[in-house]
Amino acid sequence: MTSASLARLLTLSAIWGGSFLLIRIGAPALGPVPLMQARVLLAALFLAAVALMLRRPLAWRAHWRHYLFIGLFNSWNPSPTRMAACGRPAC
Repeated sequence: MTSASLARLLTLSAIWGGSFLLIRIGAPALGPVPLMQARVLLAALFLAAVALMLRRPLAWRAHWRHYLFIGLFNSWNPSPTRMAACGRPAC
């Protein structure tokens, strides 16, 4: 593993772990649903910015089944993040 890969891995770990801490702090103040909506919005804006910088098309027509599956699964799946934000097994 190169030092650049290790640095990226550590940065990703810090972002991933920090998000759970922010959820624990932000959920009581904002509520779990607005907090999750804000996180999804920020992620979408970030990914749109990355897509614009890379100037690569997403090929919607070729991969629409994959996008549909991921969207449905992530909407239905009771994720650990959602459970941590609510403070109980399911919201």
